[in-house]
Amino acid sequence: MDIETIFEMIERAEKSSFNKIAIETKDVKLSLEKTFCSAPAPAAPVQAANTAPAQQAPAQKHEHDADDYVFAPISGVFYVAREPGAEPYVRPGSAVNKGDVLCIIEAMKTMNEITAPKAGVIESVLKKDAEAVVAKDALFRYAR
Repeated sequence: MDIETIFEMIERAEKSSFNKIAIETKDVKLSLEKTFCSAPAPAAPVQAANTAPAQQAPAQKHEHDADDYVFAPISGVFYVAREPGAEPYVRPGSAVNKGDVLCIIEAMKTMNEITAPKAGVIESVLKKDAEAVVAKDALFRYAR
């Protein structure tokens, strides 16, 4: 089994509904398991039995939507530069063109360049250098 086949299997596993996949051949034993971290749900406000419900404020428009973010396509370790001590690919305020390298995610000893999906200005870098990330984590936010 070649490395490209393994990476393809990892990508398919990340997109699937399975939580654990194990494959074994005479040459290779591969086990993939997804772990999910979720934030605790906010507690609902408690209301006294005989009081009128509070009026709800009008829905607030979110300043950013999903198109304003760059998400991790794979799980791995997030790096802001090509090597330790090098200048980061981007910083808050950096102008980028579609296809510019934003960061590297190391997965299975392979360095994967993550590129800008569109042109714009990076408002913030949402992960720290050498931080573990999971597929679909937000990595960068574009300025509006």
